Amino acid sequence: MKSFQDEYKFGSSADLGISAAYRFADWISADAIIVNGEGYKKIQKNEGLNYGLGVTLTPVKGFQIRLYGGLNECGEEGKRDTGNLAAFAGYKHEKFTIGAEYNYMMNASYNEDADQSGYSIFASVNLLKEISLYVRFDDLYSKNDWNKVKDESAAILGIQFKLGEYVKIAPDFRMAMPKADGVKNSYSACINCYFGF
Repeated sequence: MKSFQDEYKFGSSADLGISAAYRFADWISADAIIVNGEGYKKIQKNEGLNYGLGVTLTPVKGFQIRLYGGLNECGEEGKRDTGNLAAFAGYKHEKFTIGAEYNYMMNASYNEDADQSGYSIFASVNLLKEISLYVRFDDLYSKNDWNKVKDESAAILGIQFKLGEYVKIAPDFRMAMPKADGVKNSYSACINCYFGF
């Protein structure tokens, strides 16, 4: 599944532009981006650009904290710039990984007061060297329920099999729980395949 920001359109995981990163010390680094803000599949149709600044802290081995802020200029009269704030904390051990992130978007789709927020919690545990179990829970909500028809909670439970250095297969079970009144939960099963070279 895509990251929370990508899945719920808080931002794109890939875009056209430039980025720079600098490691000040082993425990702190920073990065900045200037991109078109519309993803790498779309041409630049608006005047505005997307600016972002992130700081990553690694206070101890395996534990990471990341803070990020971004501004996506609208470039259209009568619309508002979109702001993005995100925080992440995670710990990676040789036997397990656990993490959580919180995201807040102001003026979604450049509409004033169309704010959205949500969090994602995820974990995985290595059962054997080639087999790991993973779980994820997302919760998306909008300010004053303005987007309640798309607000939802989602859960994933799956298992990953590593079939060699470059092949991974991960079947999973997914449940979507819409927050709109009268809309039933939906269930699906997926198989993800990864082939590396």
